[in-house]
Amino acid sequence: MEFESQVKNTGGFALGLARLYKAEKLRLRALANRFIGNPTAAEDVVQQAFVNILKTQGVSFDQSAYTSQAVRNLALNYLRDNRRRAVVELQGIETENIADQQPSPEMVALHRSELQRLLTAISALPQKRREAFIACKIEGLTYEEVAIRQGISRNTVISQVVTALIQLDTALHADKP
Repeated sequence: MEFESQVKNTGGFALGLARLYKAEKLRLRALANRFIGNPTAAEDVVQQAFVNILKTQGVSFDQSAYTSQAVRNLALNYLRDNRRRAVVELQGIETENIADQQPSPEMVALHRSELQRLLTAISALPQKRREAFIACKIEGLTYEEVAIRQGISRNTVISQVVTALIQLDTALHADKP
């Protein structure tokens, strides 16, 4: 404890301050922790506030208000300094080593080819089955809404969509081992 070790080397002002520290440290730690969100750093802030006050020996002040303000200010300084460190650390990252989020031209070509195969397979479905599949899976309609739209039962819609999925799966995986 940095503050407590420094108190031993000073006179009456320090002893009064030590009593204040013992009486207020839990409240001040909680105050600092509300700002910082880190109990260890909050303890450091409180101790630093008392060390700073100890260096101003002989200055008259309202102890509770002054220590609260000192802790609040140091907590805000801590947050500001941590933000600056984070920005500096981010600036030091070599951006050329970060993977590009854009797909490669090869992947774009592959996905276009897969999409074309899917569209061809969908167009090969019988008309009513294709309409039910597109309405449910692409337009996002419920089975009931599709049944009303097509004038068929809900179970028929479900059967058409399931059969379409099976046919599409077979068509898309027909040439794969």
